[in-house]
Amino acid sequence: MIMTKKTIINLTKVNRCFRGQSSPIIVHCNDGIGRTGTYILLDIVLNRIYKGAREINIAATLEHIRDQRPQMVKTKDQLQFVFVAVAEEVTYLIKAIRQ
Repeated sequence: MIMTKKTIINLTKVNRCFRGQSSPIIVHCNDGIGRTGTYILLDIVLNRIYKGAREINIAATLEHIRDQRPQMVKTKDQLQFVFVAVAEEVTYLIKAIRQ
């Protein structure tokens, strides 16, 4: 299955339903850093947006998760994916607010 930005964003929304429960949510890909890091970065950033953060620093968030596990988000394309997905979700939220 090809994961699109919309699919990943929907997955983060499902994930939000389980936050705060007693069991952790586990995410893993083949090597545990590239796609996993991409998902984790996107999830953290979107969660901050949904909680009403006025400023989001994606680069600082990436640095934070890389402090915990080096090389998270391995490629330029993966980082670009996060930026585009966040931009699309913010655009969607702004349109929803205006309606």
